[in-house]
Amino acid sequence: MKRCLVIPATFFPYNDTNSQIVYKHLRLLDMEYDVCALRNYPEEQQLQENLDHDPNYGKFHVTWADEYNNVWFNIKNVNLIKALNHMKKYVESAVQMYDGQDYVYTMTWPCYTTRAGVILKKERPAVKWIAAFSDPINHNPYMFDEETYRHYSLPEKAAFKAYLKYYVVAEDEANALEQADLLVFISEELRDFMIEQYMKYFGKVPEEDIRRKCVVVPLNYIPEWNMVKPVQKTAEDDTYTLSHFGRIYGLRIIEEFIYAVKLFIDRYPGQKFRIEQYGEFRKTDRRLIRQLGLDPYFVISEKIPYEECIQKMNESDGVLLFDTILPDDGFQPFLPSKLMEYSLLEKDVLAVTTEKSPSWRILKRSDAIACRYDRNDILKGLEDLIIRRKLSRVDYRMTNEEASMILQQAIADMDHRGTK
Repeated sequence: MKRCLVIPATFFPYNDTNSQIVYKHLRLLDMEYDVCALRNYPEEQQLQENLDHDPNYGKFHVTWADEYNNVWFNIKNVNLIKALNHMKKYVESAVQMYDGQDYVYTMTWPCYTTRAGVILKKERPAVKWIAAFSDPINHNPYMFDEETYRHYSLPEKAAFKAYLKYYVVAEDEANALEQADLLVFISEELRDFMIEQYMKYFGKVPEEDIRRKCVVVPLNYIPEWNMVKPVQKTAEDDTYTLSHFGRIYGLRIIEEFIYAVKLFIDRYPGQKFRIEQYGEFRKTDRRLIRQLGLDPYFVISEKIPYEECIQKMNESDGVLLFDTILPDDGFQPFLPSKLMEYSLLEKDVLAVTTEKSPSWRILKRSDAIACRYDRNDILKGLEDLIIRRKLSRVDYRMTNEEASMILQQAIADMDHRGTK
């Protein structure tokens, strides 16, 4: 059985999007895995139980090299020197764990996992490097979000600049595109955005050489783990409830949506209607809601546990998706993972997105309601969903077995290229 050194930063049983992607990419492949990870908290009990019952988990041999909080740097962790030292030690630990594995697999974010891949590929040119990405590094639009930056305090601005200098390094991504043997993306849009930025700012390797080693493995789910199951909604009243789960921050802007809600209420004053938000929410959006007299229509709560989140989704009449909105309506590389949850729940969805995003492509292919970031277009979407009761289901539900077959074939093709 072939062996693979896995460098993911965080890993199960800590549950975040990238940990899920790593495990789902690798669990069904015929390999043994040595994982160099950073321990993070909280660890989810339900996830640990799933792992304990998964025979594939025995293939993963995890070494906890450090605590994630020691490596992470932000305004609450102002000791930059300490964080950089721990980052350096993690990269060194990952490199030192190489003892002849056939493959090295890295997952970005965070970016320093890619640095470990660069070092190993330089020291061991024969090793096959699989570099996976969930988000871009080079000219990531969130790095240039001037509106959010404007509201930072001076210490926050200093911390953000330090974060960009040491943690979000465009050369990391360029090195991966040039040197990795296989590049794995979660969407076509992410792949195209990253290649476009590389050719614009680096361009040492021809585009066709990069595309030749690219593969897209969509977000997917493990059926036997699936907690996301539709249930019959019990109607407590005739209030139509639209819910959103996740952070409203940075380029995930919703001002036009709030104005659309105002237009909707003015046009349909008798319609019982409520927006429920669970997670981080901007103070400026709260003020706008208050100024427009919309407080009775918005219920804003803190982030809730995953199981409760699924229950609330099921109880809602419809669910909201707020995508990243770029100021110039540019190429949008981000794919919200909740699209898959909405699909599995078979819930009606209203999305505020852009035409150059993976969400738009997936929603339009499903004939679901996708609105541009324009209050009148969003108003029409609200009318279609609530007044006309248009069915708006998203179809995005690849199983882990189907996704693994894509990656397995890509690795076989990579190995074949290497033998020529």
